Amino acid sequence: MWVDIEGELFLVEDGDNLDHLLEIIRFTIQGRHAWTPSPDLAMVAIGFLETTLPKHASWREYLLNASKASAWHSKSDQAQLTITANNLNDVAHDLALPAVVVVENSRNDGSFLKAVFAAYAPELCKARESNWLEFGHCGGKGEQDFVAGQAAAKFKHVVRVLVVRDNDDRLEELDDDPGNWPPVEPVLHIWRRHEVENYLPDAVLYLSDHPEAADLIRLLRQMTAKQQGFIDMKEGLPKSSPKPLFQDLDSKSQKVWRKGFGKHFPKPLVPEQVSLTVDDFRRLGEDVHQELSHLMSKIRRLV
Repeated sequence: MWVDIEGELFLVEDGDNLDHLLEIIRFTIQGRHAWTPSPDLAMVAIGFLETTLPKHASWREYLLNASKASAWHSKSDQAQLTITANNLNDVAHDLALPAVVVVENSRNDGSFLKAVFAAYAPELCKARESNWLEFGHCGGKGEQDFVAGQAAAKFKHVVRVLVVRDNDDRLEELDDDPGNWPPVEPVLHIWRRHEVENYLPDAVLYLSDHPEAADLIRLLRQMTAKQQGFIDMKEGLPKSSPKPLFQDLDSKSQKVWRKGFGKHFPKPLVPEQVSLTVDDFRRLGEDVHQELSHLMSKIRRLV
């Protein structure tokens, strides 16, 4: 998470505040969080830290490098968390906790997000490995609000929780970006397509043990982007008359897709040995690429 430490914190030497301030700066040195002070503020911080901790000369090199980064880093580039004397204790507590991404099923949805991290945001892979980011498991759609609420209750000032939810109502116009920063409740991301299975590249679908997997994939890719996005990958087409969106499908497609993939997806959904790239997702459509890029940005802001 990007932070902006107010200069006033370096003007008063207070025992508790000093411990929390040093902890936050250690986080930035570790790469867990980011701070790019102005050159003037960096010198104030260096003077304060060298007086307080004269044996720790590493502060100087780090802060000088961070201040150089501020020359090209605009505060408008990232949503920043401003740290003041009033919120220092609570913020230090929150930044020490892992950010949480709440998914319906941590094994399947989690395996998909890990593959997306590897393709779009390798730094989020490092965050998971370092326990700076974790998945919250629900075990079903009805539990997401409860699990997200439990995760959110652990934070005091900035709620570093994001919920990824299926688009069960197949809504096309969605606005789920947080209006205020820092967030005081879980951030929501609703899939623009129906559910996570609608984002699986062919490299994953071909691992299905469904006897008609090849035909299912071939006919799926002949559908429009909207049809691919909203078809029920598990259950297939409605058993009665198809919904208006699918009425123009030819008889072959309607027959093969009558039952979908069922339970014949890989377990977990994206096996660890499968390495996906941005291009794999981009082939599904520019809408998929843009949404996954946007989702990674939302998660980065919280981590």
